[in-house]
Amino acid sequence: MLTDFGSVSGVVGPVADVDGQSAIEAHLRHGFPGQRVVVQGWRTDAMSAPHVRVLRVDPETRGGLWLHVSSGASLPTGGSAAGARGSEFVLVTPFKTLRAVELLAMVVYFHGVQALSVGDIVSVGEPWLPGSICGHLLVSNPYLLADELWELPLPGRTVHFRWVIPITAEERAYATERGLDALEQRFEEAGLEYWDPHRASVVW
Repeated sequence: MLTDFGSVSGVVGPVADVDGQSAIEAHLRHGFPGQRVVVQGWRTDAMSAPHVRVLRVDPETRGGLWLHVSSGASLPTGGSAAGARGSEFVLVTPFKTLRAVELLAMVVYFHGVQALSVGDIVSVGEPWLPGSICGHLLVSNPYLLADELWELPLPGRTVHFRWVIPITAEERAYATERGLDALEQRFEEAGLEYWDPHRASVVW
C-alpha cells in the first residue's frame, strides 16, 4: 500500500536503546570495512533529539557516494514496548552534506507517527538537494546494500534497513497509480542515478 506523508517543520526522534545503537554501528562497520563511519546527532529549530543518530559512511575514494543511515528509529522509545520488527533508513548523497541528516530526521519523525513500510512516500515539501526536481522520498528495499546488510537480528527483534530514494511528483503519481514494482521497473530501464540531484524524471 502506498501512503503519502506530508512535510513537517519540527522534527524529533525517539529515545533509543544504546546497546541497540551500538549493534547498528557495528553492523555498518562490519559491512564497510576500512571506510570511515561517523556518528552524527541532529538539532532542529524546535528541539534536539540526542538519542537518535545518523551514521555517515564516507566513500572509499574521492568522488564516491556518501551513505547516511538512521540509528534509533527501530528501537524502543521511552515508555514503549519493544516490537519484533523495526526499521532504519538509508539515504545516499553525492557529496558530504548535513541536509541528509535533516531528511532522515523527517523520515524518522513520520515513522514514529505511523510506521513506514516499503512503498510509502514521504513528501519533503521542497527539493531534497538544491536544484533538484525531486521533492519526495520513496521507501524501498535496500538494493544498494549487500544482502547480509538488509537485516540485523537483535535479541527479541530484527532491524530492517530501508532505502529512501528521492523521487519527483510525477514518479510519486505513477507509483500511486501503477504500484511500486512498475516504478522500480522504470528506474531499472532508465539506469537511474538515484544520487544525482539534477536527474530527470523517468516518467512524464
